[in-house]
Parts: sequence; structure tokens; C-alpha cells
Amino acid sequence: MAGDEKKGTISYRLYCSMKCFQKPPSPEQKHGNLTETDQQKKPGGWRAMPFILGNETFERLATFGLMANFMVYLMKVFHLEQVSAANILNIWYGATNFAPLVGAFISDAYVGRFKTIAFASCAALLVH
Repeated sequence: MAGDEKKGTISYRLYCSMKCFQKPPSPEQKHGNLTETDQQKKPGGWRAMPFILGNETFERLATFGLMANFMVYLMKVFHLEQVSAANILNIWYGATNFAPLVGAFISDAYVGRFKTIAFASCAALLVH
């Protein structure tokens, strides 16, 4: 009867649900015989974090600098009204913020990270 009461608690349900997502140990790990390949670290992780944060920071700074200049350019060179120029800027800003989500989905679901980066880099080179 005490076991049935324990099974009804939220913590027990959480414990059981987390057990479903654990990676089963390999035979080497069960017996304590870890090989060198198991002990090697994977690339990336926290070592790559400063580069990613730096890249994103400078990309955002460039975007904010471009936004102000682009507004003036649209109004002076293309002779657009302020409302029309602001609409174009908002559409452009939304598209540039949504594009990484599409790229991440394609990368994770279909192509892989390195092929996606290579393709996007070549596409950006050809467009510019």
C-alpha cells in the first residue's frame, strides 16, 4: 500500500519520466573499462561560446547601424515616404531575424551543420 502512495506523487512521476530519457550505459561503462575514445572531449561546447557570442554581438551592431542609414537611403535616394520606408525596414528586419530559424531547421532536420554553413556562405558570396 505504501508503494502505491509513492507512485502517485509528482516527484515519483518526474523521476520515472526522466528515467525514460537517460542514455543507456555502454558495456564498457557498465564494467568500468572506459577506452580513450570515450574519454575524449567533443569539439565545441563552452570553448566555442566566446566566438559565437562575439559573432552575434558584432552582427547585431552592424544591423543597428545599417537600420538608421537604410532609412535615410530609402527616403533620400528612392524618395519614399517615412511610413513606406519604415515598413520596408520592418519587413527586412523580420526576414533577417526569421532566416536563422529556417536555417537551423534545415540544418538539424536534413543537411547537417557544416553543409548548411557552406551552402549559406556560398549563397551570400554570390548574392553580394
